Amino acid sequence: MWSDECSAERGKGKEQEWCFGQPANKWKPDFVTTYTKGKDISIMVWACFWYEDGAIKRSNLYILERDFESKKHGYSANSYIQVLDDNLPGYWSPRLVFIYDNAPIHTTNKVRDWFIEMGIPVADHPPFSPDMNPIEHLWFHLKKIVQQQYLELANIGSREDAKRALERALVEA
Repeated sequence: MWSDECSAERGKGKEQEWCFGQPANKWKPDFVTTYTKGKDISIMVWACFWYEDGAIKRSNLYILERDFESKKHGYSANSYIQVLDDNLPGYWSPRLVFIYDNAPIHTTNKVRDWFIEMGIPVADHPPFSPDMNPIEHLWFHLKKIVQQQYLELANIGSREDAKRALERALVEA
């Protein structure tokens, strides 16, 4: 069972556009694409997939909650355990081995103890091993679908409205 998290940010993930022209036209408005500098609305999502009984199966996309008790009010081992508690019991089969990367929230004693307590075997990853998790390739496609099919996300003004719209678009895609 391959598992991973991904950050999706409004306005990020567009494919590059190339424009060829004369050096004198370099700064003309028709040849320049503007973009917003800095962070915009960002959502962290989790998903997993596995092969069982001759078929590829997948979880639903899960929106992670920030841990406001953590140092920077970001995502922590507590956030990750919440994901696992909410999802794995419904998907887990004793014939599977759980695979995740070496992200700091995965390698805490608290998370390791959770897997031991639940009796879920975890694939061993040496430190600094390359991330060869096939789920990494799916994130690009998810973001591309959101960029292409939810054009209205760019114009939603309110921060909370934009966040809810981005969450809905990610889940629907």
